[in-house]
Amino acid sequence: MPQTDARASFSPTSPRILLVEDEFIIAMYMRRLLEKLGAQVEGPFATGEEALRGAERFRPDLVLMDIKLAGEMDGVETADRLRARSPAAVVFTSAFSDEETRSRAAGVNPAGFLTKPVEEGDLSLLLSRMFGAGA
Repeated sequence: MPQTDARASFSPTSPRILLVEDEFIIAMYMRRLLEKLGAQVEGPFATGEEALRGAERFRPDLVLMDIKLAGEMDGVETADRLRARSPAAVVFTSAFSDEETRSRAAGVNPAGFLTKPVEEGDLSLLLSRMFGAGA
């Protein structure tokens, strides 16, 4: 897939994205891609508890949520609790795409799913569809 430079696409208001990912290298990679695409990124947060506190402070437009997290809560439970506190859309990211995991995640009505490893083109398309980049 061809790479495009969408850095200026989100002006004047860039989407505010809360990044919830417990694998540091993956989190830093995704953060770099999101910032390159013009998003404001808060995180990464490794646990559901941290993510809920971060969402209260940051008030994101979108939450990119790994399904498998460190700590007591997984991403599905975190997303369910977040929905009660925030209007932010949730998009799950996961390397696990088995039917049981997807079914459980679908129960909290996410805005979408991205399979890891997430690529720049996937993020660009997601942001474009959700926030009208390039429109």
